[in-house]
Amino acid sequence: MCLICDRIEMIKQGTNPYFVKELETGYVVIGDNQHFYGYTLFLYKKHGNKTEIFHLEKDEQAKFLEEMTIVAEAVSRAFGAEKMNYELLGMGDAHLHWHLNPRRTGDIENYGNNGKGPVWWYPMEELEQMKSKLLIELDKLL
Repeated sequence: MCLICDRIEMIKQGTNPYFVKELETGYVVIGDNQHFYGYTLFLYKKHGNKTEIFHLEKDEQAKFLEEMTIVAEAVSRAFGAEKMNYELLGMGDAHLHWHLNPRRTGDIENYGNNGKGPVWWYPMEELEQMKSKLLIELDKLL
């Protein structure tokens, strides 16, 4: 299994503390490393040999992109983004998954060496608050 498949299995078992909501094509999770406040991932439900968006059937492709857009809007609203950054990477893990980074002026605050870096660290207690805010916005949009 891949890391994303492992995380999805944890969601199914009810043991993934970062899980926010299940959608038709994927799972919404708060990133366990916060590069930017509100960093969220949208994990495609299936893996197999579907490692690129163009591998998906057209209707599945459209639904996956539509849902990612809804999640991105919820993330933007929940975390006050001035601009959203989107990434669909996968060299380290080819399972389709979106990285959604809400960006705003001063978005690293004073965390990580008084705001100089690293930019990915946020206290664990803040993750619970972030999950709640995102869930509220997702429920409004779905």
